[in-house]
Amino acid sequence: MPSFKFPRPEDYKAAEPAVFCPADRVLALFNQDSSDNAARIAKKVRKWFRKQAHDAGWAGIHFLPEVQSNHGAGCVLWRPPHQINLHVVVTKQTLVLVDDADIIEEAEDA
Repeated sequence: MPSFKFPRPEDYKAAEPAVFCPADRVLALFNQDSSDNAARIAKKVRKWFRKQAHDAGWAGIHFLPEVQSNHGAGCVLWRPPHQINLHVVVTKQTLVLVDDADIIEEAEDA
């Protein structure tokens, strides 16, 4: 059985703000660490993965459903910002990342 390494933000290019970790890798990492045999991304898997991601230095994580089955397809991991004063807004439909400088400019222009 191959040994899986938990992804770390520094393993990816700084120009990439996020990466996708597919379900098979999420499950392989969980099963390797817990000696469990989880087949789906259930609550215990999400809880474990979320903690591992934050401990590894990821700024955010979001699990996505697979379009046809609606089972967990994997998760998106967001890198920590390389810039100060980054403003993040998450709505039910869209994730919008905006630099605070843009918000300040809009307010000054109004």
